[in-house]
Amino acid sequence: MGKHAGKPVILNTNNYVMRSSQILLIGIIIALATSCGESSTKDAGTKDSVSTTTTTMDNRMQETVPVTTTVVVPEPAKMSFEKKYPNVSNVTWTRYEPISTFDWEWSGWPSMDTADYMVKYNLDNTDYWSWYDNDNNWVGTVSPVTDFAGLPAKVNSSIQSNFPGFTIVSVDKENDKNRTAYEVELTKDGDKMKALIAENGAILKKKGMMDGEKIKEKM
Repeated sequence: MGKHAGKPVILNTNNYVMRSSQILLIGIIIALATSCGESSTKDAGTKDSVSTTTTTMDNRMQETVPVTTTVVVPEPAKMSFEKKYPNVSNVTWTRYEPISTFDWEWSGWPSMDTADYMVKYNLDNTDYWSWYDNDNNWVGTVSPVTDFAGLPAKVNSSIQSNFPGFTIVSVDKENDKNRTAYEVELTKDGDKMKALIAENGAILKKKGMMDGEKIKEKM
């Protein structure tokens, strides 16, 4: 009886050890699976966050109108400009400076200096320049004209009658509070002329060489 009584105890101990090992192994497998799931979820969350941020930034960039201000522009001047030109883009404010394509003295506009302001912008795919004095008053606006055939009929007629045989080289449209005029540069067989022509076709100024003769007239 003593020998037979000892054997079940040994068998029960072995079974207990086997069951414990199995439970431990299952626990390790569950722990590993949980760890992998958390890592995968974390990675997926990170990718979604980056994607959302990028999309948001892209939308913000598309909705932003480029405006560059290199000087502190008085609020009245900015409000006046935005009211006069509400649908423009690529707006850049600076202090007054001359531009090479525009003859300031020729225009007859009041003199300006670095206390005044210039704003460059784009409207309908054309570059424009406007000037404001230090009292926030609009002085004038200039824009290049590339479609010479699209000039007002009276301006074209004036060019043909006053400068026969000349070819148009460039045209700038000038606006101020008193008038709209066109600064026209022309050439013919080495002669060069510049004319300031009002919308009604009147020649306001002209200078240059015509038929070998120097001309400078103010009407």
